[in-house]
Amino acid sequence: MRKLVVAPLSVVVVALLLAGCGTSDQSGGASASAGSTPSPAGTPAPAATAVTGTVTVQNQDIPVTAQATLELSLVDVTQQPSVTINKQDFSPPKFPQEFRIPFAASAINANDLYVVQAVMQDNGRTWSTKLQQPVLTRGQPARVDLTLVAEPTPAEKMLSDFQSAKRQTGAMTVKSGTASKIGESRSWQVFSDIPGVEFIIEQVNNTDKGFNKTEYAYRNNLPWVVVQEQMPKPDAPATSTQRAGWDDNGVLVLKQQVSGGKTGTLSDASAKALHAEAEAQYKKYARR
Repeated sequence: MRKLVVAPLSVVVVALLLAGCGTSDQSGGASASAGSTPSPAGTPAPAATAVTGTVTVQNQDIPVTAQATLELSLVDVTQQPSVTINKQDFSPPKFPQEFRIPFAASAINANDLYVVQAVMQDNGRTWSTKLQQPVLTRGQPARVDLTLVAEPTPAEKMLSDFQSAKRQTGAMTVKSGTASKIGESRSWQVFSDIPGVEFIIEQVNNTDKGFNKTEYAYRNNLPWVVVQEQMPKPDAPATSTQRAGWDDNGVLVLKQQVSGGKTGTLSDASAKALHAEAEAQYKKYARR
């Protein structure tokens, strides 16, 4: 028969005290570990992995067609030449257009300047932002809202330059004349500077066909812009207007026809005829 051995009371007390100390240490260690982990409220926001935002258009009176193409680019402009990190295309865009341009964190240098560039092409017109929008670095956000502004088309710019040049005719030498025959009276003004003829304005009054006024402008002795208006009588509103213009290489840039209050495209044949008229007028008056 086994004998039961009973430990002395002092041994039991020491064991209990040691067990209590061990429990206290483990609890204290767990608290310290939790304290080193930031609370949800203090957790830093995750680093951006994309630039996002919206694009709108400023010129609401200029329609955007289904052929429009919008390109957004995230660009490092510190580098020379600038480096495109990534881009996103929309064809056609739907305004306001949301966008998201992702990027790899390794592609971003904290010391460089990054911008979002937005360009839209539509029906010969370019739309762009007035200012480039900085993003990501140097305290700039990862989300931006962009506004596109319509730039003049090459044809609009040519017509504007023509109007500006016409206002300078007061400083030119001017010669005028008239001629008439049965059923028609004609008058003209020829404006010249030192190099030669710059503007010719001709008005023709046909008894049975109404009245027309044609303005011919020249650059480098070549036809530049021709504007021809037709009206029922002098000083009456024009019933139709044809506008044609050519660049320095003779390429047709401005081709516009207005009739019945509607603006359309001037045919190549009509533009060619106006060009031939302008050449004939120049040869006629340059010899005088």
